[in-house]
Amino acid sequence: MGQVARRSGGHRYAWLGVAIGVLGAVTISPVGMAQFPPTAAIFEHLTLSPGLDFMDDPIVLQGVSGGSLPARAVAGRRDTPTGACLGFVERAPDQVLTLTDFFDYLSLRVTSLQDTTLVVRGPGGSWCNDDYAGSKSPGIAGQWLAGTYEIWIGSYQDGDYHPYRLQLSQIR
Repeated sequence: MGQVARRSGGHRYAWLGVAIGVLGAVTISPVGMAQFPPTAAIFEHLTLSPGLDFMDDPIVLQGVSGGSLPARAVAGRRDTPTGACLGFVERAPDQVLTLTDFFDYLSLRVTSLQDTTLVVRGPGGSWCNDDYAGSKSPGIAGQWLAGTYEIWIGSYQDGDYHPYRLQLSQIR
């Protein structure tokens, strides 16, 4: 039968767990959270197979954008067919996505209260985006080769950090 999406990984943002625990007692605004640089980053490894792993579509991953490394340094270029490589990211990827087989269609879309950027590096090269389908949120959609993809979510200002949600979907 079909497999279930497999997630693994640990936390690179030690302060995020503490902040989430405090949220029940104290209200923290996203602007307030954005001012504190992380001590580590959230890292999640997700393995997907076409059709089989999307019982819940979209699959949603969460993290915190930003860093001090220019996105173009991670992508290895300034522009890609999907957009310019803008913003700042951490050296390590925010998420790693392994696709077990060719995907005829897969979309990655980022939502955040702040304007973010996206860098994806994997089989066939690297892709960047900052405004997808007329929105201020980044995304990339299309056909994807089997293999491992590193994903970075960036912020426009060096050292700015913002919570985000990354949605993966097979629905066109």
